[in-house]
Amino acid sequence: MSTPETLICMLYKNATIYQQPYSHYHMSEAFVDDAIDFMRDCQQQRKPFFLYYGIAQPHVDVYSNDGFRGSSKRGRYGDMIREMSWSVGAIMDEVKRLGEDFNTISIFTADNGPHLQLCNEGGDAGVLKGGKMQFWDGGIRVPGIFRWTGHIPPAKISDEVVSQLDIFPTLMSIVGGSVPDDRKMDGQDISSTLFNWWPEPQPEPVAVKQLYKQHEVTHSEPRMLVFYCEAQLFAVRYGSYKFHFTTQKTWTKEGNHAEPGRCGDGGFPLDNNIECASCGNLMPECFTYYKTPLMYNIYKDPNEAYPLNGSLPEHKAVLDEMMRRLKAFKADMVIAPPLLASRSTATIPCCTPGTFPDCTCNYVYEGPVPPPGSASQTGHTSEEFLEMISSHDYDYSMWYD
Repeated sequence: MSTPETLICMLYKNATIYQQPYSHYHMSEAFVDDAIDFMRDCQQQRKPFFLYYGIAQPHVDVYSNDGFRGSSKRGRYGDMIREMSWSVGAIMDEVKRLGEDFNTISIFTADNGPHLQLCNEGGDAGVLKGGKMQFWDGGIRVPGIFRWTGHIPPAKISDEVVSQLDIFPTLMSIVGGSVPDDRKMDGQDISSTLFNWWPEPQPEPVAVKQLYKQHEVTHSEPRMLVFYCEAQLFAVRYGSYKFHFTTQKTWTKEGNHAEPGRCGDGGFPLDNNIECASCGNLMPECFTYYKTPLMYNIYKDPNEAYPLNGSLPEHKAVLDEMMRRLKAFKADMVIAPPLLASRSTATIPCCTPGTFPDCTCNYVYEGPVPPPGSASQTGHTSEEFLEMISSHDYDYSMWYD
């Protein structure tokens, strides 16, 4: 495991830098510990709480602590997933222990699909094409698990097309609030899906309903999701159809292995491969642009392997319908300037002012077992730092086969 980069990897507690660069060693316990303390404090003060638990896994570097290292048949990646599973379980167990299970909505989701360029340690999208930094479904379809005991039916699986943009308007609706009306909101209230108010499936395009005489539905039109990278339009999801205006080079595990210097023995990544990660303006060789978008039926072709013939009447009708909706979408869209287009070194946090760029605080050795008495820059030993971040006892035994 390599040492994290000092100027982009730091661990904060509120507004204070706790560690720079951060150490993976017992990071999960530190996060869980802080989350549990936060929930307990809120309950003691009789205050409702909103907890955003940003899980560090699964991501590079691939890591796990001593309690999980070597516990999975899937290797290092599996060990890391087990540690992630434990951390989520520990927080959910605490919600139950506090007696807040019936008052708490829990949402589990992710920001992107697997990082396929990391060979056998970047995850797997299964039948879906593509992965992280791509707009094939393997890159944008992620877990969406909602739990609210006594309100959301258990073990219910929905095929509805929803987006993380829907979380805000949905929660506002549940608590009796409203979203701002001074701007266009892309998210929708999906309470009907969560609470099973509408048992009907999501509608298909009008052209499809006319052709196949599908049953009537409550919704007036199919959901449209538009996918941009900066100002570049890449894809549109429209009902059961997916349209690609721009596609990226598609990575596969077999393709990675065939390229010299990319994957080692057993799929071990030889470096942190991030290729074709721009929006197309810096790496034109990685992208293909289409005047007439590629068209797929996602339900019938989840791998996006067989594009439909857009000139056939039944497909052209759906394409034309989508393009009309897309034109209306673009008409009231305002493209804001990118917030991270430029930044100065003055905005980079440093825990030891005056030492930039040599910023180091409470960093602990990253080895499998920290050396006895190893000291950080501020004088804390690894044992003392672990005591600082962990006040609860953790039992990993229940997470083993």
